[in-house]
Amino acid sequence: MNKKADNGVGSRMGTVPGAAFAINRRGFLGTVGAGSLGALLAACTGGGQSSDAQSADDGVLQWWDQFRPLTSMLETSLFEPYTAANSGITIERRQMDPPDLGQALQVARRSNQMPDVHSLAGLEATPAALVSEDWFQPIGGQADFESTEIADQLFDGLHRFDGEIYSVPLFSGRFHEATPWVNTELLGQAGIDPAQSPATWDELRATAQQITDKAGVPGLLVPTKEVPYLTALVNRLAQSAGAPGGIDWTTGAYVFNSQPFIDALEFLVSLQQDGVVHPSSASMGARDARARWAAGEAAIYPWGPWIIGGLMVDEPEAVERGIDAWQLPCPETTRNVIHSGPGAGVFWVSNESQQPQIAAELLLQMSSREFQAQLASAMDQPPALIDVVAEADVHPAYARNIAYMSEDVRISPVPETGNPSTWRVAAESQDIHPNLGEIAQAILTGSSSDIRGELTTFNDAMSAERDRAIAAVADEGAEVSIQDWVFANWDASQDYDQAAYAAR
Repeated sequence: MNKKADNGVGSRMGTVPGAAFAINRRGFLGTVGAGSLGALLAACTGGGQSSDAQSADDGVLQWWDQFRPLTSMLETSLFEPYTAANSGITIERRQMDPPDLGQALQVARRSNQMPDVHSLAGLEATPAALVSEDWFQPIGGQADFESTEIADQLFDGLHRFDGEIYSVPLFSGRFHEATPWVNTELLGQAGIDPAQSPATWDELRATAQQITDKAGVPGLLVPTKEVPYLTALVNRLAQSAGAPGGIDWTTGAYVFNSQPFIDALEFLVSLQQDGVVHPSSASMGARDARARWAAGEAAIYPWGPWIIGGLMVDEPEAVERGIDAWQLPCPETTRNVIHSGPGAGVFWVSNESQQPQIAAELLLQMSSREFQAQLASAMDQPPALIDVVAEADVHPAYARNIAYMSEDVRISPVPETGNPSTWRVAAESQDIHPNLGEIAQAILTGSSSDIRGELTTFNDAMSAERDRAIAAVADEGAEVSIQDWVFANWDASQDYDQAAYAAR
């Protein structure tokens, strides 16, 4: 399959609906041998030993994922209770960084050493593409997911294929990556009330300037080293300015060159011109920026809800010192809606697994209200049952952040649910460069200044490439057209739910 980069909205988890292969599977496996699997696993954390054999019905369930902040909760709240209640069952978990996980899965697939359960981080693949290649087996016949509270979040083309449930959304899609997280100690030094969110972009600029002038540190950190972070930030700022996202779902057209995207980039440039952005931002990635923000080098850092969970693991002193979350400001006092697709399937059962019932029972427990509340306590991406946050053991700033997201974010349509065959278009599509994040990087580092021109070129190239890819897969027999990106009954103020798909 052809390589596909993140040309639109960035993804922390690598499983956002609409993603496609970022690693050329055939090419990767041609250069990395099966013998490399042990080396890849050697540096991983988690219990148990690496397996040198295909998944077997030996009472040992192999589980691979990337969720380091969830390690303690998975062990104590899920695996240990399950193995205590089911004698003879052992669960061996490996936690890896997403790139390592993706590579390990590629090699394991070739050498018949797949874990029983794994996430998709690092593969950058649509679930439909992987299902079509027989990576997974269905779990709906092993456990009753249709009777759970998350049943209305199970979508065709994302979790259900040909009528069979393959995965469940453990996290909610109702989130964004641009919350202004604030250091309340520094805000106090600048005479700013952390309980008052700046309502507009101009108010945020003024607040950042006040912090810079009075607290003696830059008002903001905007790391520009990593393209996915910038892609997500610009997209969310554009949505706060009224954009529907990269696509206008009522027409199916790309709108990256629309005024809200231009305004978003101009806003980021204005912050730099004000002198309120950390001077080393260009050399920082998102995690680097979090560490330096935690050390008090700046007062405001725009990122996702998972920041506080990561701080509790790595920099708890930053939380103890004082942290809060502001609502994402808009250009004017009128608030605009932020759009995200449904929560993706997180864990999948390998087609090689001989223990699908054990895996399905664990996923069923993770779908329960009790476990969802425990998941919320890790303070990562909000759980699928997002209302449990109000009753969970979480920091007040996290609870406030999720309340803002419940107010601001609506679930948008995804082409895969309307027509699962659209994954073939994503797989056929070639990279477009510079993409949205790369354009932002060029603008913010001064290597380009033509915001409108760069966005127009990108938008036109995206449209042309999609048209080409649709024609290519249609010639191969796929029943797909540009109409699969059109949702004429989409109401930006409402969630696009199961009933909306049915009425389309």
